[in-house]
Amino acid sequence: MRIVRLFLLIILLIGSSGCWDRIELNEVSFVSGIAIEKGDKYNYLLTLEVINAEEFGGETTQGNTGTILFSAEGDSIAELSDRMNVGLTRQLNFSHTRVIVIDEELARQGVSSFLQYFERSAEYRNDFHLVISRGIKAQDIIGTTYPIYRIPSMKMDSQFRSMEEEWGGYPEVRLTDFTHNIIAEGRYPVAAAVTVQGNHKKGKSVENNRKADLDGIVVLNGLSLFDIDKLVGYLSVEQTRDYMWIRNNINKTTVKATTPEEAFFSARIYNSHTTLKANYKNNRPVITIDIVLEGDVLSDESKLTIDKLSRFEQLEEELKKEIETKIKNTVTHVQEEYGIDIFGFGEAMRRQHYQQFKKVKDNWDEEFKKAEINVQAKVFLRRDGIRTRSFLDEME
Repeated sequence: MRIVRLFLLIILLIGSSGCWDRIELNEVSFVSGIAIEKGDKYNYLLTLEVINAEEFGGETTQGNTGTILFSAEGDSIAELSDRMNVGLTRQLNFSHTRVIVIDEELARQGVSSFLQYFERSAEYRNDFHLVISRGIKAQDIIGTTYPIYRIPSMKMDSQFRSMEEEWGGYPEVRLTDFTHNIIAEGRYPVAAAVTVQGNHKKGKSVENNRKADLDGIVVLNGLSLFDIDKLVGYLSVEQTRDYMWIRNNINKTTVKATTPEEAFFSARIYNSHTTLKANYKNNRPVITIDIVLEGDVLSDESKLTIDKLSRFEQLEEELKKEIETKIKNTVTHVQEEYGIDIFGFGEAMRRQHYQQFKKVKDNWDEEFKKAEINVQAKVFLRRDGIRTRSFLDEME
């Protein structure tokens, strides 16, 4: 009994003594976004987007900016992160960082030298978005305000997720995904590209939050392609979806095609599955992309009633040709323009024919350039919205 009482007493004493290393919330500033650029005098210009907590405290809200930007130059991201309080007042917490934006100019020089800091540091989670600023400074991306999400990086986080889920034009790239693909055999890294549509200077103003027609807004601008760790070019938003389709990462999307009458129709895809088959034929890689998808017809501007199986079959065939053509064109573009395998065809070859891949892995870029690409799509259109007949049927 005495031992039990002694044990309880010790627990009570420990509990009442508090945490020796605790930090009060009013002593911490949360970093929501980071921009990394080339410095003028030093290697890097680091800009932090810090949450202005007073603007989210109910009675303390005054309609001011929801975040504060502060920049400093240095030769090491690690050293810069720890001395940002040269201008900021509170201890910085990086665990809630949502977006890290790398400037286009810096990305072309290589990103490995500073990304290894984020990989080593225990202050960062692996759930932030890694993106490239295209045609604009990285700090302008995290500084552009938005009325619904007053924290720019939180807005981008929601924007990227909804784009990925509803249309498929955003590749969710985490830090570990990117660094893994730098050293992977048979695949190169990619990252989303973003820019500011409109006036990036006015987009930083609090007044931008009070307008229906925003002066500046952050938009997705395609896919950034990397040769090892250096930025070499971009794909468009449309081509990004093709990339996502090849990678079997399409959840839902809407596809436009042309009817046999040369009118447009659109289909909402709600189920999609892609498999890759890799082989060698006549000393040349042969890559087959098999896609099976199903969806509904959303619109048909041909004024023909979709009430017969034959009409569904016509639209399925047209959609099949559209998807096959677009995806093959995107792969061919990457083969001819960049010559780097961002799709993971080399990975598929390594898994399916390792002995053959082993012979060419050191020269896979050349193998990828000459690879034969076959795209085979199977399309199943299940229904025509909630009405079989459109009001267009009644028009002459």
